[in-house]
Amino acid sequence: MSKTLNVYNLKFEWPDEKMLIAGYTFMPKEDYLDRYKQLPHASDSLGGPEGVVRACNGTHAATGIVILPEEERAPALKWGRPDATELDDILLLLSLFTQRRVLVFEEEDTQGIIADPREFHYGGTLALSLPQIQRGSGWETEYAQAISSGVAEVNESIRSDEWQSTYHGGHFLFLFFSACHRQIVETSFLLCWTIWEHLFRLHNEHWVSRGTLKNMNVREKIRFILTEYGLRDKISKHDEKSVNRLTLVRHRLTHDGTFEKDDDIKAADLFIRLTEFVIAKILGLEPSDVFSPRERLDRFGRGELL
Repeated sequence: MSKTLNVYNLKFEWPDEKMLIAGYTFMPKEDYLDRYKQLPHASDSLGGPEGVVRACNGTHAATGIVILPEEERAPALKWGRPDATELDDILLLLSLFTQRRVLVFEEEDTQGIIADPREFHYGGTLALSLPQIQRGSGWETEYAQAISSGVAEVNESIRSDEWQSTYHGGHFLFLFFSACHRQIVETSFLLCWTIWEHLFRLHNEHWVSRGTLKNMNVREKIRFILTEYGLRDKISKHDEKSVNRLTLVRHRLTHDGTFEKDDDIKAADLFIRLTEFVIAKILGLEPSDVFSPRERLDRFGRGELL
């Protein structure tokens, strides 16, 4: 008989009332709607299949179950522990695309869970980059992110030899996962900055020594990522100004321990949104433009207010 685990904090909605991902079957609990309402919600929601959902501090909730395949594959990501499986990769991807930490346990018990059950503050560009599914027409048209099929495709992509050859186990996804959580913006900004420097190394370590890479001007690294992932076709004079300003914000934060002014906070927020765009490209998706990262980068380079 296949093993079944309780799934915490996963939202089930059309078209994914039942999710089939790489041999794992995710299904909602019978009283899913009541359980979903137990999660932290930042504001009231009056529509959707869940009905009226009131804002609340909430807690973790076992919203579903997952039926494991008879044989589990090894993970594609480097978890650093011997018992990790492909399920760990899938849970990470589900967390990123549903914007809330998804966990599994054998028993229903929230007392020992120390993870944050709140919705993520960042990561929206990535979450909205999955393909959409449409049903109905005219005024009755509905659109939804294709979570199940989208996560399944991304999961297979990160397992490919080509992806692994380029990204070497994708450690930066753990950094990005941490950057998305609710915390002070300084932490998310520095984590994202580390991701950009790490990606620069991954793309260039085959022809440049690590010592040389570490000593390269950080501005060159930022310019490289901007063009490598399609945020810019080429670096303009305005882009040079953007890179210089972002670098100064980073230097002030690392040396002074705080942002100097409100504009620095807005610049950090822009950089985090740019990182969301980059991660979407890395996972083989067309990044959503809902947060307008490229347009904001244009304005930033012209010295306009964000």
